[in-house]
Amino acid sequence: MQREAWAVLLILLLAGGAVYAHATTTTEEFSRYNVGWNGTSNLAAEEVRDPGNLPPGATLLILAPDAAFTADETGYLRAFLDGGGRVLIADEEGNANRLLADLGSTMRVRPGNLASLERGHADPGLFTGYPVGNATIFAGVETVLLNRPAAVTGGEPLLETSILTWDDGDRDGRVSGDETFARRTVCAREGNLTVLGDASLFVNAMLAENPKFINNLQPVLIDAAHSRTGTTNPIINAIARARETPAAAAAFAALVVLPVAWHFGRKRDD
Repeated sequence: MQREAWAVLLILLLAGGAVYAHATTTTEEFSRYNVGWNGTSNLAAEEVRDPGNLPPGATLLILAPDAAFTADETGYLRAFLDGGGRVLIADEEGNANRLLADLGSTMRVRPGNLASLERGHADPGLFTGYPVGNATIFAGVETVLLNRPAAVTGGEPLLETSILTWDDGDRDGRVSGDETFARRTVCAREGNLTVLGDASLFVNAMLAENPKFINNLQPVLIDAAHSRTGTTNPIINAIARARETPAAAAAFAALVVLPVAWHFGRKRDD
């Protein structure tokens, strides 16, 4: 009978582990809870939610922003930059332009469909970028593999495409109509504020393609309040909130441990 009880308990634990693993992962692009190719679970970064509590001199990554910053939050970022902190905004959809304007920056993200002949892949949107100028994040980096980036205007160029690049508006994979070859800037900076038109560089599948660039950023904080690094999964969010609250974490642990303790306590009484 005891052997059967252990077998049942083992099956329950395995089933519970499988359910937990399924419930605490997601397929949402850029999510820290997505272990797939388009998630950011493998990106080494500490999450922060309050821009008013950033450590001086740190590097903050705002990845694929999708929520607006309040006036107070923008003020915190401006003070952080003025105090020597560094902010890297990675955006390919243009959502960061409002924040850039509020920060007084002239840089803007210009969404499009850049393609290039300077590539080693069949996909024209997956091509090579070249660091220009002198920037710490590209120190020792000769080339960067870009993944459908957006152009960045304004500021000091840090990363450019080759001249064999065009905006493939009709998405036919070749230069046609009024499309023309030209260099495009895909990363630029103004002081300690840097804008990168390729958020996809930080997804799991791309990390191994640009290891030196990723390593140059470390250590990095990642904005978890305004970026697409979170999730809409209510179970994950509930667990995350419980972890942030000691009392809730203790209650959650009790819910797991007490039934097992009760089971074996009853066995001893029998």
